Amino acid sequence: MSSSSSNRIFSNYFLVVISISTVLFFLSSFVFFVLNSNKIVDDFKEKIPVVVFFKDEASKIELSQFEKKLSIDDGIKEFVYTSKDDAAVKFSSEIGENFVDYLGYNPLLNSIDIYFYANKVETSYINDVVKIFEKEDFVYEVSYDAPLIFLINDNFKKVKDWVLVLAIFFVFISILLINNTIRLSIYSKRMTIKTMQLVGATKSFIKKPFILTQIKLGFLSAIISSAFFVSVIIYFNLNYFNIDIYIIQNSMIISVVTSLILSFIISFISTNFITTRFLNSKIDKLY
Repeated sequence: MSSSSSNRIFSNYFLVVISISTVLFFLSSFVFFVLNSNKIVDDFKEKIPVVVFFKDEASKIELSQFEKKLSIDDGIKEFVYTSKDDAAVKFSSEIGENFVDYLGYNPLLNSIDIYFYANKVETSYINDVVKIFEKEDFVYEVSYDAPLIFLINDNFKKVKDWVLVLAIFFVFISILLINNTIRLSIYSKRMTIKTMQLVGATKSFIKKPFILTQIKLGFLSAIISSAFFVSVIIYFNLNYFNIDIYIIQNSMIISVVTSLILSFIISFISTNFITTRFLNSKIDKLY
């Protein structure tokens, strides 16, 4: 076999692997998103703080009692106290200059960022909690992003209604793209397939090496896409979501296995169908 022929075959296989790997990566990502949509949204909701600002004259006893109330509230996941001095340091770092020296005093207030469990992050519940906080004499102001909470809850309900439709559509597109990739790969060998048939080779004998080759390429594509998929998930989880990896590991495994099984099934069915089509075609139709 000439070097140019070998390079052409390698290039053909390389394009097949890259194409299928890309499709499988997006398929795995979509399956993972569907399986973890609730977890992702819940994690995001639990990062929305209700910020309670305290008056300067609030005593340590009052603040301590307030924190004790928060600690026994089963709807609160955690809370973080920030002194006005710490807030000033952080703000100065963000704007790049010491505004306290410029103003001559620190206008910021002591505060507590309160984070609720996802099932409690509802507009009505948060509104009731905020009203309770505002009744405290030592509380200056309570701040939270009400529109964001409403948008998350309202839009997520709408998205869930479309998830099944999108899932079916996405799987169909994935099958179509992989099938077309395999068809283009085998198309270049259509004359070889017909020649083998003309010299007396049986259909099963002709199809077997093509099916095995495409299954191997599909398996390799699944391995590459899975490795990239897991790497991306771990990166985003460490840098953005910070979800316990043990909570999402089952969905990661399901996503990877789904792409592996799908690549095997599509590779087998598509290759079998395409080679059979070429075998049943008249030779003049192959040109």
